[in-house]
Amino acid sequence: MSGVVWVLFSTFSTVALFAIGGPSALIPEFHRQIVTNLHLMTDEGFIHSVVLSQLAPGPNMLFISFIGWQVAGLAGLLASTIAILGPTSVLAFVAGRFLEGRKDVTWIKAVKTSLSPIVVGLTVSSGLVTARAADHDVVGIALTIGAAAFMVAYKRNPLWVIAAGAAIGILAYRLGWMAVG
Repeated sequence: MSGVVWVLFSTFSTVALFAIGGPSALIPEFHRQIVTNLHLMTDEGFIHSVVLSQLAPGPNMLFISFIGWQVAGLAGLLASTIAILGPTSVLAFVAGRFLEGRKDVTWIKAVKTSLSPIVVGLTVSSGLVTARAADHDVVGIALTIGAAAFMVAYKRNPLWVIAAGAAIGILAYRLGWMAVG
C-alpha cells in the first residue's frame, strides 16, 4: 500500500472509530485532517467532494470515497471506502451483540439519551465548517443562510433548495456577481 493510500486508510478508519452521528457529523474532523493537517486537498476540492456526494443517489458517506479517488485514484477510493465501512461495521456488530438484552440497564439508557444532542451539535458544526470552506463571496453566504432558513422554516425536500441554489448561482454568475473557481 502506497504512503498516501495508507494515510487515507489510517485517517478515515481512526476518525470513524471515534465517530458519533455518522460520516456527515465527521465532516469538520475529516476537513481538519485531509485539508489542514495533511494538505492532501484544497478547501475547494474537499467541498466539491462533499457537495457532489450529497447530490448523488446513495449513502451520504460517499464523499469519503470521492476524497479517496481525488487524492489517490482507484486505490485511494478503495482504501477510503474500506476504512470508513470496515472497522465501524465490526464495532457496530460487537456493540449490538453486547447491548442485546441490556436495553433496560440505566447507564445504557443514559448514554443513548445523551448522544442525541451530541449528534445535533456535530451536524451543525459540519454545516458551519462546510459553509466556511465554500462561501467566499456575498452570494455564497446569502445562499447558505437562505437555504438554512428555508429548511428550518418550511421543512421541505432539500431538492427544492438545491434547484433554487443552482438557478440563483447561474443567474449570479451571468450577472457577474459571483466568480466560479
